[in-house]
Amino acid sequence: MKSKLVTIGIPAFREPLIGRCLKSILAERGVRKEVIVITPDKVTADIARGFRGVRVILERERRGKPAAVNDIISIARGEVIVLTDADMFVKSGSLKRLISHFADKRVSVVCARPVNVNHAGMFGFFGDMLYDIVHKQRLSGAAHLSTNLCAFRNGAVKSIPLEALVDDYVIGVLAQKSGRFVYEPGAVVYAKFPSNASDFIKQRVRTFAGYMQVKEWFGDSSRSFASEAKGVSSVLFYIKSPKHLFWIVILVLLRVFAWAKAFITYRFLKKDLKTVWAPAESTKR
Repeated sequence: MKSKLVTIGIPAFREPLIGRCLKSILAERGVRKEVIVITPDKVTADIARGFRGVRVILERERRGKPAAVNDIISIARGEVIVLTDADMFVKSGSLKRLISHFADKRVSVVCARPVNVNHAGMFGFFGDMLYDIVHKQRLSGAAHLSTNLCAFRNGAVKSIPLEALVDDYVIGVLAQKSGRFVYEPGAVVYAKFPSNASDFIKQRVRTFAGYMQVKEWFGDSSRSFASEAKGVSSVLFYIKSPKHLFWIVILVLLRVFAWAKAFITYRFLKKDLKTVWAPAESTKR
């Protein structure tokens, strides 16, 4: 029997490592797939065009990730749509694990497990700890989607708002209206955590502003400054030395600063998507 077609979509912008991502996806055997890369920059497009079997769409201008996601959804021929990021790469066998859950008709969306590859120094410690905390939350039932690597049934999400700051959160909310959320920790995507304070703040400001946006759009958000403050105790398990304690104090200060900046940026300055969505360059090298 012919296997079901899976659409793998990769929205990309200034992604020199997209070749590594595509190699990991194309190497996956036993999955009948179409791979679509959407990007507004020619350098990224030219790299992607070097891979056989990849459809590359070069946008006329940078419209933002939500617009690219919507284009992928609109042209996808697969029964399941998989999204991943161009600066990451997928562990062998992960696509099979993701899509296997759709044999259950009640399932509408599946989330993979992001794993940090940058273990050096303070920011490496932050990445290992924060990814592990989210992993444990999902194992405990938290239905938080990550488009680092995820899959949803074609038709479960028609489109997402063009101004969405946390596309993964919005996709997760919409997809769960038609079925169950599943976390598949055996499907692993390798991600590089920011290696400096500037890039860390850029990522967090966009994410935290997105949580405020989700609450405004959907009336509720399971993630907020208050919920984060309550969860501070979860980091205590990771303190193995005085150095770790010092680093965690710095992490708390950085996140408080990012929450404050996100509040000002979103609530008062009302910055647009392109302004808030600043690339974290250290994750792309």
